[in-house]
Amino acid sequence: MRWLKLAFLFLSAPLFGQQLGFALEQINGQAVIDARLTGKGVKIGIIDGGFLKADKSESLKSLFENGQIAGYKDYLNPEAKPYSGSAGFDDSHGTEVWELIAGYNESKDVQYGLATGATFYLARTDHGGYERRQEEEFAIEAMEWMAEEGVQIINISLGYNFGFSDKRENYQPTQMDGKSTILTRAVDRISKEYGILIVVAAGNDGNHRWQIVGSPGDAESALTVGATKFKVWDEMKYSSKGPEWLDYVKPEISCYSSLGTSFSAPVITGLAACLLEKDSTATADQLRSAIINSGNLIYPNNYIGQGVPNGETAMLILEGNEMLWEDVERKAKKNLIIELDKPSIYITVYHKVGWKVLKKETIRTSESRIKIKRREDATSSTVIWEGGSLEIVWKE
Repeated sequence: MRWLKLAFLFLSAPLFGQQLGFALEQINGQAVIDARLTGKGVKIGIIDGGFLKADKSESLKSLFENGQIAGYKDYLNPEAKPYSGSAGFDDSHGTEVWELIAGYNESKDVQYGLATGATFYLARTDHGGYERRQEEEFAIEAMEWMAEEGVQIINISLGYNFGFSDKRENYQPTQMDGKSTILTRAVDRISKEYGILIVVAAGNDGNHRWQIVGSPGDAESALTVGATKFKVWDEMKYSSKGPEWLDYVKPEISCYSSLGTSFSAPVITGLAACLLEKDSTATADQLRSAIINSGNLIYPNNYIGQGVPNGETAMLILEGNEMLWEDVERKAKKNLIIELDKPSIYITVYHKVGWKVLKKETIRTSESRIKIKRREDATSSTVIWEGGSLEIVWKE
């Protein structure tokens, strides 16, 4: 099940004559580009739907010309011609994911993904016309194949919960517990056994009755990625939340995508590959930690994790530098007045107990002086506005 059934890429304003995708701009991808990191020498696996016309994509052209595709398997139809399929079954989904990991359109001078120098292994495991448990088994086979090939990072912009063609195969929300589904267990097993960083899309059910991440986004070892807005970095309404019954935070990190977390995850995969090029000795856990701790929030929550990562900060953390937070935490008893540098008409407040959000509050105002009131039972509140954030710790 793809976390999105259609997609396109939005662009930001030009930077130094080059255009970056909005998500790359948001995560400070320019710092990674300036460091001349491209993921060269890193093996990336993509497990997805079809890669329809990927060989015709202007954004992936250089990968084919330079021989950067090392493996391709179609688990649905092994005899099918590579990069074929049906637009009606959304077989271009994998192509679009790939573009956000490594896409660069030379004629337009537009960069979509950071890992333009990486080597790729592609697996088609998901059919857009139906959903079956067998697709999970295909995804596991693909991970095992990639592990044997020495793949170091795997992107999975797929998820499984209630959308199966045979309703008897549907999962229950309580099964998103990090141990109940075969795909979740396999992600944890393969990640730990082979030292692979597996990046997973959180899902697009945040405004659906399901609400929470699907499998394998609940896997503890997975780096699960949610979606944020572009200016004020709170969650997109569709972005799936982390289950409250887990002992760990999901998603761990988030970044911009207006069209689904399928297209947030590959942006982070590209970043991870560049970090691994920078330090080829880094373990999957170290990469994961560097990305999470580069997020813009001092404390995580189950809506957007630790917020939006920063490419420059992640590189510094990987070098052994510690994050220093200045003036981003305040203490108060019942309410707190905050002064913004400039008015922000849209302010988000996550009232929490620990990392679990009790209530999300949206404040719309033209004032720069804002009163934040404590909500019943909240132990802390995260305040987010355009260009900044603040953590309020409520005292008894």
